[in-house]
Parts: sequence; C-alpha cells; structure tokens
Amino acid sequence: MRRCTAAGRRRAKLRSLVWLAAAVLLAGALHINRYVNTVIKPTLHELAEYEARAAAVQAVNRAVAAELSRKPALCSTLFADNGGVLCLDAARAGAAQAALIAAVQAEMDALPEISYRVPFGSLTNNSLLSGLGPGWPVQLQPQGYVQGEIRQTAESLSINTTRYCAVLHLSVTVNMILDGSTATLTVEQTCPLVSLLAGGEIPDVYATGQD
Repeated sequence: MRRCTAAGRRRAKLRSLVWLAAAVLLAGALHINRYVNTVIKPTLHELAEYEARAAAVQAVNRAVAAELSRKPALCSTLFADNGGVLCLDAARAGAAQAALIAAVQAEMDALPEISYRVPFGSLTNNSLLSGLGPGWPVQLQPQGYVQGEIRQTAESLSINTTRYCAVLHLSVTVNMILDGSTATLTVEQTCPLVSLLAGGEIPDVYATGQD
C-alpha cells in the first residue's frame, strides 16, 4: 500500500512538473509574440518605410531629370507674355505635366523588389545589440501611383525685378508589400522646372507714406 502511495506521489509530482514546464513555455511564447508585435515589427516597418521613401524619391528625381534631358524644350516655353505680365501657358503646362507624370509613373512601375537582411539586434532598439545577431530577411515591393501639378510662383527681388518660377509638385502614394502585409505612405516632392527674371523700368519718383 505504501508503494502505491509513493508511486502515486511521484506521478503526481511528475505531472506537476510537466504542467509547470508547459505553463512556463506558454508564458515565454506569449511574451516573445508580444515582443515581436510591439517592438520588432514596428521597427521593421520603420526601416521598410525609410527604404521605400528613399527609392520613391530617387525614382522621381531620376525620371524628371531624364525626361527634361530627353525633351529640352518641354518646359522652356511654359510662360507666355500676357500684356507685359508673365503667366503659365495652360496648354503647354498641361502637356508638360502629363509627360512628366507619365515618366515618373513608368519609373515607379519599374522599381525592382528590394531584398536585404537586418541584424536581429538592430530591431530590438537596444544600442548594445545593434548590428548583432542573425539577419532578419526583408523583401520589399514598392508599388504606387503618381499625382502632380505644375504651379507658378512669383518672387519680387527688387523694386523692378520679379522672378517667375514653374515647379512640379508631385505626390507619390507608395504601397509597401512587406512579408505579406501592406502599408501605405505618401511621398511629396517638388521639382523646379524653369525660372525667369522679368525686369521693369526704374521709377523716377519714390513716394513715401505720410501720417
């Protein structure tokens, strides 16, 4: 009878140890899952957003520069003289805007998949672990669409000189496909197109206000 009691106690103790080990493993798994979701993944998405933003800005600059180099006259006649006042020619501005946006869109569509590895320690936000540990593979597919508008600005440089500029304001919405999940970011970029100086006659008389 005593042997059965001792054996039963050993089995009960063994079961308790098994349940304790299972509880510890479950708690550890939940803690790791929470750490990955609250620390690792947000840091990974920040790095991915930086890479996608850099790729989009480079694509915009590359496309605009290439299009202006290929068509030098595209923006040289954007301004028209309207009774002594320079203003954007709507038809020419519209044609230049369409050509530049199409070039940027084509460059965005041609962006390749970005693949790299981030050391696990760099994802922990711990400076001591930065650059250490195995690499976390990242595959980023930047895809997006482009919107834009050519705008005119005028700046008075002196009493008889005004600088007129035409700039292209672009808004690129990038869909980041990262490890099966999708996130969206917007990249704003301004590209100068043409600048003109318009001078007038120097006045002979200057008037000052009187109280």
